[in-house]
Formats: sequence, C-alpha cells, structure tokens
Amino acid sequence: MSKTVSFDLTGKVAIVTGGSRGLGVELATSLAEYGADLAIMATNREKLEKTAQEIREKTGRKVQVVTVNIGEEESVEKSVKAVMEEYGKIDILVNNAGIIRYGAPEEISYKDWTDCINIDVTGTWMMSKAVVNACMKERGGRIINIASVNSFSASPIAPVYHVSKAAVVALTKSCAAAWAKCGIFVNAIGPGYMLNGEMAPDTPLEAQESIKRNVPQMKLGGYGDLSGALIYLASDANTYTQGNTIVCDGGMILESF
Repeated sequence: MSKTVSFDLTGKVAIVTGGSRGLGVELATSLAEYGADLAIMATNREKLEKTAQEIREKTGRKVQVVTVNIGEEESVEKSVKAVMEEYGKIDILVNNAGIIRYGAPEEISYKDWTDCINIDVTGTWMMSKAVVNACMKERGGRIINIASVNSFSASPIAPVYHVSKAAVVALTKSCAAAWAKCGIFVNAIGPGYMLNGEMAPDTPLEAQESIKRNVPQMKLGGYGDLSGALIYLASDANTYTQGNTIVCDGGMILESF
C-alpha cells in the first residue's frame, strides 16, 4: 500500500553547521539515519573528523568535513563551494551553529553582543544566502534554522542570546516569504533546555531539577527529542509548512504565559 508521505532522505545532500558537537551531532546523525549524505561544518577540524567517522560507522552514509568561520562571508562562501564541488547539489541546510553570551543589558560588552549577533543571526543569513545562490534558487530545497524556546521570552542575564534567537525566527519568516516561490521551504526548530545543547555538561543537578520544575513534562530535552521535527521539515513529508517554528521544549513555553 502506498503511503501519503515519505520521510526518506535517500539521495539528498545535507549541510549541518555547528556539526562537531552537541545538538549538531544529533541533527547530522538523524539526517544520515534517514538516508542523507552530509557535509558537517564547524571551526575545529579534529572534532569534525571524529564526529564524521562516528556517523559513517553508525549509518554507512558519506560525510564530508568542512571547516568554516560562520561569521565571515568569505569563509561561508568557500565552504558552500566545497560542498558543491563534492556533491554537485545541496538539498538541505541546517543552520545550527550558534553561541551564547551572558551579561545584563547595561553590563555586557560590545564584543560579546556583536559576536553573538554575528554568529547566531548574520551567520545564519550568510549561509542561507550562499546555499540559495549556489543551487536552491534553481532546484528548491529545505532550510531549517535552529532557534530556541528563548526566542519567545526575556532574560535579564542573557539578553543578547534572546535577541539573537528572536531574530532567527524573524529571519526564518522573511526568507520563507522571499523564497517560497522557488520551492524552498524555510522553517525553524525552537529547542527547550537540552542536555546536549547549550546547557553546560557540568550544570549542577540542583539547577537541572529547578529547570525541570518549569517544564510541564518534568524533564530536560535529550538525544532524539529534536529529530522528529527535523526529519519532517527536511523531508518531502513537509508540503505546506512554511516560515514556522516548531518548538520542542516539553511544554516549557506554556509557562511563559
């Protein structure tokens, strides 16, 4: 019996930025498990090579390693060119690279502010622009930006991170509006507090328990909790979702209202 939708990514080529650690490893591995060949990008080649080998051994898919400074236009364009030379196309882009900086609005340094905006927002735009101009404008594709549950909330101690992730949501909508006619689907995923995300590995257990109490599911996000949303947005199963952010946070956003 034929099925209405397919989540199969066999024959697709996917870029995952920030692909050497944390959420990037989960996202890249999930795409490969569903059949995609990969180009994983980050600044540290040694970590990239280790991650690439692990994904190859687990999934049997081809994994290209590309170093990039996501905040520099020339480096971004060079990295996309390398993927095109290797695969001849790019079907999926996951803009996962990001940083967080702390400091109250009156205390945070100019450098911390601009670094966060440059990586989280400008880097997402530059990578999307490069991929669209390289091939997606002609053949369509899927762009998935990694936003955050913090895109929709405020913070007195990390305002620039909340600003940057709110901007990612706005950028997602704007790019979706601009490129939908080209067959490009642009959406975002908003993770909550993820154990393999920006939360430090040495976060005290009492702090973790405090966060859990604000999550209706009473747990932190774990490996695989973003994969369902990712595969849906990256695959041909998504035929009519455009410019949206799927929040995967165990219901934490409900506590903001």
